[in-house]
Amino acid sequence: MPATADDNPLLTPVTPNHERDDAHKHRRRFIGPLPESLVSQVVNPKPRKKGWFSPTAQQDHRSEVEDARLRDAVKEHALQFFLKHGGRKEDWGETTERNVREEMMRKWRDSEWGRVRKGKKEAAQNRRWVGTSFDVGVFLGVDMLNGAKSPPPEDDESVLDAYPARSGAAASTATGRETFVTAQSQLSTSPPEAGPSRPSTSLQVNVPQNGFSPHLHPDDGADPVSADSSTALLPPKIVIEDPSGRVQSEIVTRTLSSMPPLRSALSDTDGIAGGKGKGKSVHYDDATPPVEIPPEDTPAPASEVLARTGSEMDDTSAGAAEQATVENQVTWGDVIMRDRMLVRVSYTEASSVGADFDEAQDRVDPHIQSDNWMEYIVAWRKDRLELYRDHVTPGKEWLTGHKHLTFVIPLDGGTRLSIYSFIDLTFCLACPPSPLRARYKGRDLLYMTRKGTNIFVFKPKSRTRATDWVWQLWRHMGGSLPPFIEVRLPAFDTRMKIDIPGGGEGNLNSAYTIFTRSNVLALCRRALRRTRHHDIYAQQVLAQGVSLELAWRIDTALDWVWQSEDVEGKTRDWAVLCGLALKQGHKPAHLELRLKQHLPTRIHLKDGTRLDEPFAIEGFLERIRPSSQLKQSVYLSTHDGYLFSNPISHAYPPNPPGPRPDVPDAKSLHASETRRGTNQILHATGVSDMRNIVVVRRAFQSVPVQSEAVPQEAHGGNWEDREEFWARVERTDQDERDGGGEEGLAGASDKMRLRTRRSFELVLASGRVIRFETHSCADCLEWITRLRQLVSYWRKRHQVDAKQEMDLSHHVAGRPRLTPHKRRDLPECPPDQPPDPDASLPDLSTFYNWCVLDSCRAILRCGRLFGRQGLRGMYRHFFFVLVSGHIVQYRITGQSSLYRRKKTINLLDAYVCSGYLAAQHLPTGQYDPNSPPLARRYQDGLESDEAEEDTLFVLWYRSNTASLDQTLDAASHPASASGKMDVPPLAAKRKLGVFRTRSKLERDAWVWAINAEIDKTVRVAKEREGRVRQAGGLMET
Repeated sequence: MPATADDNPLLTPVTPNHERDDAHKHRRRFIGPLPESLVSQVVNPKPRKKGWFSPTAQQDHRSEVEDARLRDAVKEHALQFFLKHGGRKEDWGETTERNVREEMMRKWRDSEWGRVRKGKKEAAQNRRWVGTSFDVGVFLGVDMLNGAKSPPPEDDESVLDAYPARSGAAASTATGRETFVTAQSQLSTSPPEAGPSRPSTSLQVNVPQNGFSPHLHPDDGADPVSADSSTALLPPKIVIEDPSGRVQSEIVTRTLSSMPPLRSALSDTDGIAGGKGKGKSVHYDDATPPVEIPPEDTPAPASEVLARTGSEMDDTSAGAAEQATVENQVTWGDVIMRDRMLVRVSYTEASSVGADFDEAQDRVDPHIQSDNWMEYIVAWRKDRLELYRDHVTPGKEWLTGHKHLTFVIPLDGGTRLSIYSFIDLTFCLACPPSPLRARYKGRDLLYMTRKGTNIFVFKPKSRTRATDWVWQLWRHMGGSLPPFIEVRLPAFDTRMKIDIPGGGEGNLNSAYTIFTRSNVLALCRRALRRTRHHDIYAQQVLAQGVSLELAWRIDTALDWVWQSEDVEGKTRDWAVLCGLALKQGHKPAHLELRLKQHLPTRIHLKDGTRLDEPFAIEGFLERIRPSSQLKQSVYLSTHDGYLFSNPISHAYPPNPPGPRPDVPDAKSLHASETRRGTNQILHATGVSDMRNIVVVRRAFQSVPVQSEAVPQEAHGGNWEDREEFWARVERTDQDERDGGGEEGLAGASDKMRLRTRRSFELVLASGRVIRFETHSCADCLEWITRLRQLVSYWRKRHQVDAKQEMDLSHHVAGRPRLTPHKRRDLPECPPDQPPDPDASLPDLSTFYNWCVLDSCRAILRCGRLFGRQGLRGMYRHFFFVLVSGHIVQYRITGQSSLYRRKKTINLLDAYVCSGYLAAQHLPTGQYDPNSPPLARRYQDGLESDEAEEDTLFVLWYRSNTASLDQTLDAASHPASASGKMDVPPLAAKRKLGVFRTRSKLERDAWVWAINAEIDKTVRVAKEREGRVRQAGGLMET
């Protein structure tokens, strides 16, 4: 019989008026007491130096400091405490605040932790353990870890929605209309009487101002439209039109898959403004005409054009050409950009490989000869790229003063730039063979020939750095901006257009000003707010304070716009526009406005039941070995559905409740807790998947057993809903009387029975039984209750995630499912059709979630992979955990109760690539590009038949993890650990890991997450990476 809401505390019926409280929160609970030594370090830290003051004076000083911290914390969180206990914000005043603060001080002094932190002797005298269970980051019931909810963002008055003008002239607005200026649509010469300023082209947004339906005239006496379930949907189109009749921008609330392509930005607007049905434009206050733009002026005289200087040239084609590329700001011979990159050099006898060479074309071309990957110094000098490596002859670099120049790539009309893989963000340059020097002697060409084509594939460490390289090279090699950028909104099935100032002939700096990340988000949010009568759902989402972010997308791969500065700390003005250069094959990337999704903390079951993520738990325990009865002190902690076991020496427990001087705000406290969880995972000796736990029970035998038979039903999909899983736990009055620890055992008549009642057992799916002993009987009961909640939630959560992954994988495959799905109620219904490649797929935002980018969880990504060390050997099943700057690898075995840690990989100086590039590293005979794909079905129902290279990725990394950890720590704190930031040689040896996933979607998500973490690691070690980037001499020109 399924469990009910009374039996399972997780099951909560959905209420119609339930407010949005599923924010991205992190809730943890520490069970049991803390060691007295740890509490003493926090409450009474030892002074660094001995002074003239007596111990009593020092104790009084520490007490005064503790009281000051307490008063500050009470003052900061008094309002939250008042609201949490039923108060209303309008009742808040000086008198109320004073009373609340006094009440908070009284409650804290009366609490056990308040007495412990005060240093009272009766609280911790002659005790090894002090305190009781507590919620991490909670102070007197106030959540200091997640902070107060921020109000939904409002329109910023400083939003740039017009072409930046050099004068203070403001655009006029018409009565009865709201003017929404996205950008200048054309360049024109200003009239002589207007002075140096140039009028900007304003785009009119036609929205109702009086709250009436646009189908009703205001004089008809109709009531204002109210947004309820009976309100008829209005025509879902708002036309943002140019009064000059030449440029249009629109927001169309229709499904993207059924939407015809937008017209060109230079097409006539009559088709939209005067169309039928949903394409009709709505106007108000016809008495006031829109602002008109004067006809184009006659060309300026030649003498006037030649006399222009400075800012007067910004809006001309000459000015655009002068500031179009970054190399115009350096002198001849200077280095524009340089980096260390992995480069693969290839050659083909064909005279050209096309302008869109990528991994798909590389896979089917049998005439391409490729060398192995090698790390080079890549330097860009004006009109060419230079590739350097170490000299073969020892000491030659010391004699010559520079590295060995290996290849030169001219950046002229014969060289083609393309994106080789959008997933890895590897880019390609294809060019005819070029000599290293002007005077060719016949030995400086690749493959000793002048014919054919050289193909260079570049892989920088940082993904954003690769984007910067692509953007600057694309602009240098003639890439121009389009007239507009289309922004799609998958969450609302909507799209809009934002004009680029002048397109390819406009002022690039002005385009940078308009298309900043914050400004584009503000423009889109403002446009959505003005569609209140057309999209009620959009207004509800915006009113809840949901964040929106930009992402460039190709197929089912996302590249979020998230770094506004480059790896050197300089502003990336092209952070949004750089996606225009990302075109793989014949598929250009398109910009999307998506909800900023984190890992969900709530799921909804098929019957409408809401399931909230329970508190994660942690605490000190003793594991009882079944054969020897020996005790092993361990520290257990749960993270994202997994149970980690740490030795006591690397437990990283939380600080006791109360104010902390080292964390001034909720953001700092959250970052501190995330680092603590990361350290727990990095030092864990074993991990267990909660899906393998079938029973959590109280120990009932004095002697623990090693294994037992598991019922067959436990392997089913709904075992966590059965009565056997939620079996009632025996409770007695002795549980309340148990004081815990050795003190409680001293007063017990039957010590063995008391120890048994303090213990709980985990029965795994394999039949293994693991017993743990807690500090007291109350702690044992709490462990049982909360572990059952966690096991139940994460079992269902994995089912939801697996279904989501299967649906997304179906879109990745682009063909019908391997096993057709049919509805039971409609058996005659035709099977599933091939997925729509242009579907909006809002769930991609959850799959490529922002927890990876913001590092707001200890585990950034985890899962099971097939891997092997090196290029040979059998693939083995491993459990991988991606944390801050590291990948922790655990070996999965069927006999052990825990997955044992195998190794930790530091991502500093690491590279990752996938697909055909990864498959080329396999030894001869292990990869056949012509072999047909094999259909596979996994235990959770996932089906896949992708080719082998679509599930493959490789990782190059340095094996000296301890040295890299010291380097990363020194880079994070250069003042305290100077001189430890090593610069590896160019030919430094790296190990290679080969990994396989179950599907292409899973592979893409892993590669994206690892690349994002490498990008963050590079930025943490910014000073060290700068030294690495500049290491090695270049030839003088």
